[in-house]
Parts: sequence; C-alpha cells; structure tokens
Amino acid sequence: MNTSVISVSSAWNYLKQNLNLDGKYQELDRNEVDACAEFIANHNLVDFSKELVWQKLYNDTRNRIIPNFWSGFEGTKNENSGYESYREAAKILNTDIQRLEHYFSLLDRLSGNAVPKSFDQYQAHLSAILLSQIPPKFESCVNFFYTKAFRAFMSLEKRNFNFDGDESGDVITHCSGCDQEIDQCECNVILDNCHSTNKALAELGILEKLSVGMIHTLILTQIQTHVQDSCVGNFASSQIEMLEKWLQNIIFRWLGIVYGEDYIQQDQVRKNFTQFLYHAYTHARIEQLFEIIIGYPESFPSVKDLQECLSRTQLKPILAQSLKTTLEARLLHQGATTEDILIAYVSAIRAFSVLDPTGVLLDVACDPIKQYLRLRGDTVRHIIHSLTDSSGELGGELELGRTGTAILDEESVAAVGDTETSTDWENWVPAPSDADPSKLWTGKKPGDIVPMLVNIYGSKSLFVKEYRKLLSDRLLLNLHFDTEEEIRNLEFLKIRFGENELHNCEVMLKDVADSKRINSHLQSVVHKPEFPILAMIISAQYWDQLKDKPMKLPIKIINQLEQYNQNYKTVKTSRSLHWVPQSGSVELELEFDNNRSVSFTVPPDLAAIISHFEDKEQWDLEELSQEMELPMSHLRRREISTDRFKVDENGPQFTGHKILLETLAKMEEEEEDDEEEDNDRKSEEDGLQVYWSYVVGMLTNLESLPVERIHQMLKMFTMQGSSGAECTLQQLKNFLDSKVKQQLLSFSSGMYRLPKP
Repeated sequence: MNTSVISVSSAWNYLKQNLNLDGKYQELDRNEVDACAEFIANHNLVDFSKELVWQKLYNDTRNRIIPNFWSGFEGTKNENSGYESYREAAKILNTDIQRLEHYFSLLDRLSGNAVPKSFDQYQAHLSAILLSQIPPKFESCVNFFYTKAFRAFMSLEKRNFNFDGDESGDVITHCSGCDQEIDQCECNVILDNCHSTNKALAELGILEKLSVGMIHTLILTQIQTHVQDSCVGNFASSQIEMLEKWLQNIIFRWLGIVYGEDYIQQDQVRKNFTQFLYHAYTHARIEQLFEIIIGYPESFPSVKDLQECLSRTQLKPILAQSLKTTLEARLLHQGATTEDILIAYVSAIRAFSVLDPTGVLLDVACDPIKQYLRLRGDTVRHIIHSLTDSSGELGGELELGRTGTAILDEESVAAVGDTETSTDWENWVPAPSDADPSKLWTGKKPGDIVPMLVNIYGSKSLFVKEYRKLLSDRLLLNLHFDTEEEIRNLEFLKIRFGENELHNCEVMLKDVADSKRINSHLQSVVHKPEFPILAMIISAQYWDQLKDKPMKLPIKIINQLEQYNQNYKTVKTSRSLHWVPQSGSVELELEFDNNRSVSFTVPPDLAAIISHFEDKEQWDLEELSQEMELPMSHLRRREISTDRFKVDENGPQFTGHKILLETLAKMEEEEEDDEEEDNDRKSEEDGLQVYWSYVVGMLTNLESLPVERIHQMLKMFTMQGSSGAECTLQQLKNFLDSKVKQQLLSFSSGMYRLPKP
C-alpha cells in the first residue's frame, strides 16, 4: 500500500495476512518481517501491532506448542521409552519455538531494542505455562533420561580413564552403561543426545526449571550410593579425600555436561553438594559406629574422617542417640560378659577422645554403659585385673599417666576425665553448647582412661579395696615370691590414688620380701622338714581377710609345720606362727600304676584330701568329713558312687598339668566368692549404719525424700569428717532398700518415708 492514510480495517487485514494473525502456523521469512515493520512504522501502529504479535505468540504457545510438547510423554512405559519421549519432546519444542524467531526480531525492532529482549520476555511466559501444566509421567521421564545418560557417562569414565576401574583385571566385554556388547556400545550416542537435548532446553531458558530438582535428586542418590559402597567394612583407611576427588571428577563434571561450566563454578552449588557428601558419609559411619569403636585403634582413619565431618555438619545428637540405641541392643544385656563390655567402653573412650575432645559425645553416648556396669557386681574386679595385668586390655594404662598426673580425689573422679583440681580458673573454658546443663562441666579432655573407669562409681574407695583383695590373692599364690610386677603396679597406682590409700598394699609387699628372706635363711637350719615348706609370713591386720576355716591336716603335715615353726623361732625370738591351712597352694606329683606321674598345683585342703589316700584307697564321705573336720559339701565332688571316694589308679587321661582338681578348686572359689559377696554386703550395711540416725532425723522433719536428696544431705553434713564411711549413691540406695525390707522405711513413687505408727 502506498497511501499514507488507510482505514483500520485495511491495516488489520494487512497485518493479519502477513503476520499470520489469523491462526495460520506458517513460518515468516525475513522479507515479510521487514515489510511489516516498515508498514507499522509508516502508519504509527507500533503499540497496536506489538500487542497483536504478543497475543499471537501467547495463543500459539498455549494452544499448540505446549500441548504438542506434553503429548510426547503420554506413551512412557519404561526407561527406554521415557528416555526417547524426553529427547523427542525437547527436540519438537525447540523446533516449534525456532519458527517464532522472526516475531521476536519484529518485536525488538518495534521496541527499538539495541539488545534483543523480546525472547527473554517470552521465555518467562513459556516457563510459567509449562510449569503449570506438568503431567504425571513427566518426572519419571526426566529420571529415565538422565539416569541413562549418567550411567553411560560413568561407563565411559571407567573405560577411558580407569577411574574406579575393574578390580578383577578381567577384560570388560559388556557395557554397563547402555547394556550392549562393547563393540556395539551406544554410550557416546546417548551422551550426544543428552548434550543436544540439554542445549535445546538451555537455549529456551527452561532446562534448569524443568529438570534441576530431579537431576539433583539423581545426583544425591548417586552420592549416597557411592559413599555406602566405599565405606562398607572399610575402617582402616581414610575415605574423605577419595570421596572429594570422586565428587570433583565425576559429579561436578557431569553437572558441567548438563548445565555448563558456569553452573558448577557457582560457590553455592559446589558447597551444597560437598555438604551433602559429608552428611552422607557421616550417616554411613554412624550406622557402623559400633564396629568402628570395637575395632579402634585400627579404625583410627575412619574416626578422623568422622571427626572432620562432624565439624561440618550438625549430626552430633543423631550420632549420640544412634550409638546409645546400638549399645543397648548389642552390648548391654546378660549375654555379654563384663569383660566384653569394659573392652567396648575403653575402646569408646579412646575413639571419642579423637572424635570429640570436649567429651560431650562420650558423656551422652556412653552413659548407658556406665549405668549398666555399675549394676554388675564384678565390674570393679575386672577393671583392677585388667589394669594390673600387663597382658590385659588395660595393661599399659597405668603407665601412661605416670608423669605429671595428679592424685585422683573425689572431685576429680566426679569430673569426667579430669585429673586435675577444679581450681584452675585461669584455664577455665565455657561449656560447649551441646553439653548437658545438668552435669558439671570442667573443660578437661577425656584422654585418661583410668579416671573414666573410676568415674563409673564416682568413688575411688571401691577400686582401692578391690586392688587390696586382688593383691592379697596374687601374693598368696605366688610360690616364688616374685613381686617385681606387683611393685611396679603399686607405684603407678600410688600416683593415681595416693600413698595413704595404698599403705596396706605396701606392707603386704614388704611381708612378701621378708618372707622370701626368712625362707631362704631357714633352708640352712639343721632340722629341715621332710618336704619343702615356703611360708608366707604376713602382718594379718594389713591383709585382706583370709580364708581361715577350720580343717584338720594329716599328722605328718602338722609335724612338718610345727618343725618349721620351731625353726622360725630361732630367727624371730618370742614370735610364733599361726598357720592358715586353707590359704596358699601345694605342688604335688602323683604316681599311678601305669608308671605315669603328673605334677599339678592345688589348694592346701585338696592336697590334704589326696594325702589321706596314701593310707587308704577308699573313704566314705562322712568318714572323711569327720577325719578332716570339713563339711561334707566340701568333699562331695569326687565321688565314684553315692557318698564314696576311691583312688583312680589309671590317673587323669590327658597330658599337661591341669586336672580335675583344678576345676574343683575353681568351683570352690566361686562358692567362696558368693560367700564374700554376702559378707561384703553385710559389712557395707554395718558401715552405713552410722548414718541411720541422720536419715531418720531427715525423714522426721521433711516427711519424704528421694535417695538423691538424702545422699546430698549426708555428703554435706556427715561424710566430710574423717570418721565417716564413704557412701556412694548406689550403696546408700541398697542400704535404704534393706531398711524397707526390714519395714523400718516405706518406699513409693521414688520417695522414702518413715512408716506410719
């Protein structure tokens, strides 16, 4: 048209025909766009025309382009069809929008944009409509597409760069990426399709909006799976550095392929995926924490890795709770021995001193172990045995603290791992935010195991008492008077517990040294016994109570002991010995009819039983009991028929020194242990009786109190004096419960009361 003035109708018809505003979907050519732009400018129709073009684009997008895109996902059934659906739909969408290119050029010319802006505006509209109409199968198609592409990528990485390569060294003939034979591998084709699809969607500005959530989910799943596979049963080597390398070389490279290098250079993107790696690793190790602790120190690299991850995550509470649950299920039950539980606890102390030097995690996670061990009657015994046995689990712990370690007092025992007094105010540090506010915080590191073990009971008196008992038993069975190791242990214990507490033990060791010297001297006297006698001459008031049960020895043994006593008087004038026949040991050698002889060591009472069979081959139980003045229960374990003993001329059917009598000695020792526990319990109650009047006074004035409050008041007002017996919370509870059984107290709802008159 050449006229400068045209009617609206004519203008509309021209634009409708040349810009396909009538619903036609023909692609414009460059010449048509130029002509339309000139026409619009000449007739001052810019705003009117822009609105018409945008309406055209919006209608085409909503009515044709987007339905065409979504229709491609309707037939998705499996990974292959989902992969193809996503690829084809992206291709069709890109083609359809490319046909609109000249419209964007026209809009930019009409708007006078030096830099194209119309397409960016259209992208925002396209994204909004697409995201508002996502069909149900779209998410699975995206997962199928990128899972297949990632698998192809990983397969090529393994083959091309030998990253995480085949450990068996076998030649790979089948591709794990495309599930084809190697010579027909389609992984490169799959990755090329992935590149072209990503490029098409990226050019439209909708790649991240359509796929980022699902791709991230895929990547996170891959990270989690890889971490789990890397950590299974592998505690002896560090994994964090290798996992970070894998994240850099595989995951970030893959994201660069999908979204471009600019995407993975974003600090927040890298930080998010690295943080998830640490979370995945921490969760994997939390599931294996019990095995890691039991395997320490071989598992030290895993502990260091976990320490690093805990400093980057907020998973300490989850770790503590998970370990508590695992310990209760796998360790804290009757099927586990006290020794096994102690070994696990010591390993936990060592591992947690690296994992969390503040001691907070150890305090929270292992508190159930302490509570459980406190209820086991043999805990203290096992601890002392292990500490003083060089071949035991704790054999070197006493020596570790021999330099610069303060004496353990009750305050330092109560503070977990604290081996110094709490008056070091200059080095005071505030409690960590995750520390238990109900417990005293000292700021000390829980590196020393001995205070941690003593802390199970909160009092050192039990340990000192048990050590005296153990030392007494060991020395009485020490036929060679060798005390070098015991002296060494005592010196280390004195550093820990103080010399005053262990004075009795020093006297006991001195008695052994004196006994060795006296025995050596008596070997030179004129009147020697018929058989060697080595006496342990003790200061009875310093030793643990001995087993001084009445027993009549054979006359020839009595005569020899009396001869030894006479010889002793020549050395120690005005002194005589009181023999304790059931303490000590006897070395015997028995000869049998088959010309065999067997040597073994037994307690004196069992040696006395054997000696009676030199004169008589068979004894009735009652007869032997009267002869030896021993209860029949003591003799009932070697019968050939009811209440009768007889010599076995063939002897024991084994080689070596251990025989049935040693088993009998062990059985007897168990009976004596039971008796000792009863005696200890009675002795403990007698010792606490001094507090009974105070308890009665408290309950008279305050009516009812829990055991914790009673214990606190007793410690405040009565236990500070030197004459007061030490009393732990558990001992006090046992004492009060005994009073309940005697109906001197009543107990309900956790409160103790005096019974109503």
